[in-house]
Amino acid sequence: MKRRDGFTLVETLIGLALSLIVIASGVEFFGLAQRTFFRLKAREEAGQAAAAALDRMRIDLLHAGRGLAAEMAAGLVEAVRADGSELRTTALERRLALAAEALPGATRLALVSTADIATGREIILHDGAAGEARTVAAVEPGAVRLDAPLGRGYAPATAAVSLLENVAYFLDGAARVLRRRANSASAQPVLEDVGAAIWTYDADVRLARLRLEVDVEGAHPYEATILVKNAALAQVR
Repeated sequence: MKRRDGFTLVETLIGLALSLIVIASGVEFFGLAQRTFFRLKAREEAGQAAAAALDRMRIDLLHAGRGLAAEMAAGLVEAVRADGSELRTTALERRLALAAEALPGATRLALVSTADIATGREIILHDGAAGEARTVAAVEPGAVRLDAPLGRGYAPATAAVSLLENVAYFLDGAARVLRRRANSASAQPVLEDVGAAIWTYDADVRLARLRLEVDVEGAHPYEATILVKNAALAQVR
């Protein structure tokens, strides 16, 4: 009987076909695993970004109303304002000192120092139960120009002049980016790929509710309820 060496053409083709099937299955499995990995990675990163954005908003809400108890009690400022387009918090940045008496009808306010004051910043003048809010229209050496005349006079010895810190959050819908703007500076991105950003504020109980939804497959919404403690403490004073 003649011994046969090697494989026949049919056996070779069958072996080649089986090899191709195994290789194709392996490539398909690798592709599926890779897609799953990137999908889970995107979901995890989106969740971390949303949680960080929520923490940033929580910090600003906890700072809202800081140092402004008397001004809030007098109805001169609100710690938090929320509507469909913007979430806004207000706190005290620092106290300013009058360098001279501010007269009724004046638009020029003489200050001991104008450091870190820029056009567009808000200030509150408060003396006892009366006061008013104004916006800085211009900064001069040793003074600021106000956007409107003062309604009453303020003496350096008794008046409190407060430079406000205003922070606003808003959704840039076209870019799907949540942005944060501090005072008159340019808005900075806080969270990208935002599907929805919802905020409400109940002034009666001083509770702010936040909800952020990221437009990433499988990412769940992030929510928080924050007690605006400074506003609540001012209410009970």
